Amino acid sequence: MDGETYAGGRGRTVDWTCGAIATIYAAGMLYAGGAKFILLSALLYAPGTILFIIAKREQSKTVFTPVERLIFGVIVAAAIIGLYSLATGAISI
Repeated sequence: MDGETYAGGRGRTVDWTCGAIATIYAAGMLYAGGAKFILLSALLYAPGTILFIIAKREQSKTVFTPVERLIFGVIVAAAIIGLYSLATGAISI
């Protein structure tokens, strides 16, 4: 996060702004979709965390900070609920 790959300060600000807008948009779409799609998306996010873990280990960093551990726990819980709901027919694709 030291910005060594950015020649000037402006590119970093633009990239951060685009990332923030994309994150807010994605969160809004999940919220608009309702609980069904939040649970289904958690089924994708939970296994996707494997890539996050691999990247952190390649950088020899701590895999999860306390906040990341909490977020991961919430995602795993939602994925378990989503998988159970799919299995019992409470929600469908």
